[in-house]
Amino acid sequence: MNTPILETERMLLRPPQITDAEAVFANWATDFEVTKYLRWNAHASIDETLEWLARTVEGIPSDDSYEWVLIHKESGETFGSAGIFYNEKRSVFEIGYCIMKKYWNKGLTTEVVREILDFGTRELKQTKFFAMHAKENPASGKVLEKAGFVYFEDGEYDSFDGKRVFESRNMMWEGAR
Repeated sequence: MNTPILETERMLLRPPQITDAEAVFANWATDFEVTKYLRWNAHASIDETLEWLARTVEGIPSDDSYEWVLIHKESGETFGSAGIFYNEKRSVFEIGYCIMKKYWNKGLTTEVVREILDFGTRELKQTKFFAMHAKENPASGKVLEKAGFVYFEDGEYDSFDGKRVFESRNMMWEGAR
């Protein structure tokens, strides 16, 4: 299934496009605070952003991965990304997200997570979703809890380049809560 366009009261979630490169690069992909606890590092060049977008656009028809850029309806600003991918190890979809600092603490990330969970249950017929957050990033844990995720174990994850390791709180969402 192609990644669909989703909509909430305050946002449009749409599949990324190569033309999003400048906004992604400027608004969050280069921000060390935004990317501090992510598996990927802050982008050092627009070429890194273009590479990520090319991989993401190529994956739009996939049944195992769905990625969106987030557009704030009122401002029209592209301010983050979120998605789910099938985690083979856990046999469940895993959710992830990041948004630019300007939009932190406004409930937008929780709204995005809830919309993606709704898509996953309605369209993908899933009843469980996995998420994790760095223990040092309790704000991300609060987003997940507000969306109905429940902590079930400690864990850890590495950055894609293998240079950073994070202790994590692993969480699961099971059906509507």
